[in-house]
Amino acid sequence: MTAEEMAVASYNSGISHRDKATKAEVQVTKDKKDSDKLKNTKKAREEHEKALKDFMKASELNPSLPQAWNGMGYSYRKLGDYAKALENYDRALQLAPNFPDAIEYRGEAYLALNRLDDAKQAYLTLFAMDRKQADSLMAAMKDYVAQKKTDPTGVDAAALTAFESWMNERAGVAEQTKLMAFNAHHGSWR
Repeated sequence: MTAEEMAVASYNSGISHRDKATKAEVQVTKDKKDSDKLKNTKKAREEHEKALKDFMKASELNPSLPQAWNGMGYSYRKLGDYAKALENYDRALQLAPNFPDAIEYRGEAYLALNRLDDAKQAYLTLFAMDRKQADSLMAAMKDYVAQKKTDPTGVDAAALTAFESWMNERAGVAEQTKLMAFNAHHGSWR
């Protein structure tokens, strides 16, 4: 196998671990017993750590693979290291400037760091290029606001209110222009 093929294999292994971690995270929300929640939380963390190792290996084998850098950013974000996550998302975006997954995930890292203006910019960028990813970031923004209403640590109440108002305006625009996104045809005029 070539280095590029080995990088892709490592990347795919990382995706497999990421998917297992996601399943464990979903299971945590369904678990009734604290012991089950703890077990699945631990499993999710272990799978994110395995995914991170695979994504790192992929990036070492092929440093120009933006998906590997994005995967590392995702893993670091899920493991709580937002600074490292942002470094890796930025690297992915240097390699592929219009990589919607990296823009959306970076937006979620901005939220975790209470960088609301950066999260808004990520949403606007996605809204112009990939409505599905913009919707995903908007859902994360709504979750962020709901969580911050119960625990406002790190964010000013007025800033949170302004952010929620901005989100509501953008959600209205998204709803009004939803059909435009579905009916967009790209290509040349003939």
